[in-house]
Parts: sequence; C-alpha cells; structure tokens
Amino acid sequence: MLSGFSIRSYGAIVTWLQQECGLTMQYETVRHFVRHKLQAKLKVPRPQSLKQPPGAIEQFKETSASH
Repeated sequence: MLSGFSIRSYGAIVTWLQQECGLTMQYETVRHFVRHKLQAKLKVPRPQSLKQPPGAIEQFKETSASH
C-alpha cells in the first residue's frame, strides 16, 4: 500500500484515497482517523539552513562514528 511512501499533508491522503481507492472522504474525517485511530503523524523534513555549505551533510556522515 503506502510502505516506503511519505505523505506530507492530509489533503494528499484525501486525494490518494480518491484516486487509488475510489473513496471520497472529507479532510477532517481523514485527519481524525490518521491522528487518533492510527496514532500516526505526518512526516515533514526538518528545515535546512541556507548558510550550510554544499556537501556538509555528506562530509559529516563520512567522518562521524557509526553506531
């Protein structure tokens, strides 16, 4: 179904349900079901600094100790 797939908004879930499953559901119904019944949260990436030099993340991953 959605394994390995990241959805960033409840509106996207409403659209996906309509396109893939033929279900027409209200936004609030989807939000309540996801948050309270499934106890899930939307995955939103953390913001990145504009001052961050290019390649800083890759360099950090190469030099940091892996656990």
